Amino acid sequence: MLLLRKSEAVSFDDILTVNGLRCITFQQACQEYGFLRGDQQWHEALNEAAQFQSPRLLRMLFTMICGFGEVEDVPDLWVQHQVSLCEDFVHRYFEQTGPHYALADIEKLLTSYNLSLKNGIYQL
Repeated sequence: MLLLRKSEAVSFDDILTVNGLRCITFQQACQEYGFLRGDQQWHEALNEAAQFQSPRLLRMLFTMICGFGEVEDVPDLWVQHQVSLCEDFVHRYFEQTGPHYALADIEKLLTSYNLSLKNGIYQL
């Protein structure tokens, strides 16, 4: 996120500097830019990726976001991006069953990180 905001950065110090003040951590810099307010940054990341990535890669991104991104409302993130996350399965199978295949794929990806949709945190 920071690299998108500061494309002219040539060093870590450039990335960590926000409005002339050097932040201690990348998280602090993200907070200064307002990236960490709610789930907006995750919606923006998925919207941007949906423009040029395959549904499979979007599901991988979704998995990384849900697993490591401190998402406040995973079900809402799923609902808002379900069409792009399921597009290949809907095309291959049916509109009604495509989301189930996509969720199974997301579960498989989460399992590789020892996470699960069934653990209560990510229930969809």
